[in-house]
Amino acid sequence: MGAPRKPPRPIGAGPLAAELRVAVMRTSRRLRAEAATREISPGQYSVLAAVMDGPKTVGQLAAREQIQAPSMTRIVNALAQAAFVTREENPDDKRQVRVRITDSGSAALLRARSKRTEWLARKVAALTPQERATLHEAALILQEMSA
Repeated sequence: MGAPRKPPRPIGAGPLAAELRVAVMRTSRRLRAEAATREISPGQYSVLAAVMDGPKTVGQLAAREQIQAPSMTRIVNALAQAAFVTREENPDDKRQVRVRITDSGSAALLRARSKRTEWLARKVAALTPQERATLHEAALILQEMSA
């Protein structure tokens, strides 16, 4: 893709972990940036992705995103104003509200996911067949590690 790569060398777990952390974080940031639109922010994307599989309370969403509840409330308010989520009474605890994704929220999330996938597919297409095979193996290993 760029300059020729050095041949693989034996590497210890610590240095490899550091290399992976940097690579994964940079890739993650770039994917977030690629999907950022006027429609939804990266934070809103994360919330829509979280409620795609079912409604969540604001507290659950805040814990998942590791932010304070008032910050999550602002994100949810913006999503509700855009009609991407609705609020509903929590049947298990009437004092709580659950956040549910709407059809237009699902569509916005899928559009953002497509943009991310398209960007990544262009990058992968520029790799050699051997690099793609190596990346495929790495992806399988990463999925297994994070399961």
